[in-house]
Amino acid sequence: MIDNIDFEVESIQFKQIDGNIKVIELPELSEEEKSIIDPMVAPTSGLRIQIYDIDKSSQGTTYSLTRGKLFLFLRVFKAISLKFKEMDEHKNLNVLIVTDDRPSSEILLNYSSQIFAYQGYEIYHQKDEAGKSRVSSPYGAASVALYEEIDLIIVLTASHNDLSWNGIKFYIDYPIPISGDLFKDVSKKALKINQIELQTDYTLKFTDAIQKNNDYVRELLSKIIDIRSLEGENIVVWPYLGKAEGIIKLYRDYGANVHLIEENLNPPNPIKVVKEQKLQRIMKETDSNLALLLDADRDRIALYVKQNGEFSYYIPNEIYSATHNILAKEFKQKIINVRTIPSDLRGDHTSFLNVLTGVGYKHLGVILYFLFGVEVDQSKIDSAILYMEGNGNQLIQIKEPTPLKNEIIKKMEAEGLENARFIVVMWEESGGHTLNILNVQKKKNTQNYEFSTPLPLIADKYIVPALVLVTELLSRGYIIKNAIDWSIKGINQTIEATDREKLAIMENFEKEDGKDIAIGEKTYHITALYDNNENIEIYKLKSEDSTLYFRPSGTGPEVRFYIFGDRDTYLEEIKKVKKYVKKHYV
Repeated sequence: MIDNIDFEVESIQFKQIDGNIKVIELPELSEEEKSIIDPMVAPTSGLRIQIYDIDKSSQGTTYSLTRGKLFLFLRVFKAISLKFKEMDEHKNLNVLIVTDDRPSSEILLNYSSQIFAYQGYEIYHQKDEAGKSRVSSPYGAASVALYEEIDLIIVLTASHNDLSWNGIKFYIDYPIPISGDLFKDVSKKALKINQIELQTDYTLKFTDAIQKNNDYVRELLSKIIDIRSLEGENIVVWPYLGKAEGIIKLYRDYGANVHLIEENLNPPNPIKVVKEQKLQRIMKETDSNLALLLDADRDRIALYVKQNGEFSYYIPNEIYSATHNILAKEFKQKIINVRTIPSDLRGDHTSFLNVLTGVGYKHLGVILYFLFGVEVDQSKIDSAILYMEGNGNQLIQIKEPTPLKNEIIKKMEAEGLENARFIVVMWEESGGHTLNILNVQKKKNTQNYEFSTPLPLIADKYIVPALVLVTELLSRGYIIKNAIDWSIKGINQTIEATDREKLAIMENFEKEDGKDIAIGEKTYHITALYDNNENIEIYKLKSEDSTLYFRPSGTGPEVRFYIFGDRDTYLEEIKKVKKYVKKHYV
């Protein structure tokens, strides 16, 4: 039981083939089930499904896992296994399967392992308690780049969603979310599957992906600043679900005294749920000035900080903008700022170059691979929303690497630089953040510029390096409040919308592109932002003193709205815009 919730699992009928093989005959899919596996609006970060049905009564709350919901996951597991085997370059059938601490994690780990075992895969789990394989989502994704022998990673998580949800993220060859044609191929395969074969007797291999990732983080950070002030620092960590063993181990390796809060929260979302009284009490008891708040899969963070006798709560937009500005101003670091379009704009002015992309790492990762000359599947480029900032903040659409590299070279030459080291910062408004090192060197024999990195490339959410950086800066006495403009406030909110309603809003609003419209007492200029297939993905609404965006969510039944506006009026402003769009364009 978690938080007064009982969990039940419906029994499943198997057909025994021999001592080690079982088969599940699948029923036909309903239209609703088909739309879950093959959604009209492609997900930006894996597939998420409400796996438990919720029954509330006077006796309490029961979460029930039905055969039908479980079978959706089993279809996708088998489809991934089949698709990976079809890809010519994959002769090595090794898969690492990891989970977060959700109540459905163990049953999905068990079934997915049996499905891949039947398909001939070597199954790797994280070293853990029996029946568990817990690794954070960022560490799971990065492992596909850190392990030479493993080219397929399955991460079972639904991030910050209610515990009735779970999901599948998968990574092939590169730590970038699967999207485009490859994702659609898996969906189509899943729809056609009519039986699931399970191998119940197989040999597990165990590895320590957490340690491998922590070693990588320490090497990366050593190339940015010296992590010296965490020694002896008292830090409170509240994972919201589970124990966050990877992050805690890393901080303890740096010499910090970590104080763990083991209370599970539902939903495990530190952006929406903050228990300030408890945090203040525990921080006082542990003589701590800093608390780290983490979601279930550790890719969404918040900070609760005591500085100058005051407690402050910071969301990712604020944390990362402040960190970038401090690194640029105080440490003279050159930052190539690659952010999703709705992310906080209060770090743009200190960046060497700003690159704006669509929401999700499937866009951010394309830019990273452009910089380092990694070949990118054309379907990923076609579906990506990619812009760089030119002179006068002009947005220039990017469809291939050359213009981006040329812009960096042009700016280097303007500053008289033949060699430069950049921190490439990839981040998004919901909390993801990734750091990479980019070296650009002019070769004397050819006069051409070479782009390189000393480290494996991580192109998905990877927040731990940034989290360690900001805690190091706080421990040195830097103040977040002093590092960004607080006259501007940025948040995001949603309106409920089915897939069909999401599409209707995006299509119906297109007539406003390039026009000015009045909402309440404000006039907004409307700009549509396109992917490289010329499909509108995001709308921008700009008034004299505010900027808003909206776009369909790729992870839930909603349309997301973002605002950067006057801190005294931003809440009322976003409320009016949401109401106007819902009323006039569904």
